[in-house]
Amino acid sequence: MKHNYQITPSIYCANTADLKTEIEKLMAAGITWIHFDVMDGHFVQNYALGPKELTDIKAMFPSLTIDVHVMANDLLNKVKLFTKGDYLTFHLQSVNSSAELTALIKEIKSYNLKVGIALDLPDEINDIKPFLKDIDLITFMSIKPGFTGQSFDNSTWTKLAQIKTFQAEYPHLFFQIDGGVRWENLARLITTGLDLIVVGSLLFSSDDYQAVMQKIAVLN
Repeated sequence: MKHNYQITPSIYCANTADLKTEIEKLMAAGITWIHFDVMDGHFVQNYALGPKELTDIKAMFPSLTIDVHVMANDLLNKVKLFTKGDYLTFHLQSVNSSAELTALIKEIKSYNLKVGIALDLPDEINDIKPFLKDIDLITFMSIKPGFTGQSFDNSTWTKLAQIKTFQAEYPHLFFQIDGGVRWENLARLITTGLDLIVVGSLLFSSDDYQAVMQKIAVLN
């Protein structure tokens, strides 16, 4: 049986000088969901997109589902900046306690956003098991967050092997991979049961997004 999954392009890897054209090309190729990276220069040593770009994109493309992936510290008071997204994903490593994690989930939901948690390379699903019923999305980081172009960390395969078990127990959860997705590992990633696969250079290195998406489709 074919597994239903979605390719979620990381807009940070697109031509950010012409995001309107880029998103139009993505949607013409069948993309309905994008990955929107936010970096604060503290949690990761890099900067990326911000609230203004998010607001503008959502206003121009209201039907597009946007996962706002925030790589930032002290996020609790910043959630209100990203309410034009659909999902808000934060890193477990950016939270200092279970109480802070609970408060952050509550704050995100107060804006009718869906909640995502990103697990970095040292993190395990069981680290957030008490919260799985309260969140909507788990993102497995298969690279160190902050910079594109890194290689897929093979330790991630062990975590991905658990997806189908957790899907059975928590059928509301979506599972996403972020980082190092290449042609040589994409077919195997699809077989793990992932719902969402973030791509960067695999898609944006081509001028023909529709051709790339057609090539991906035959892998399933």
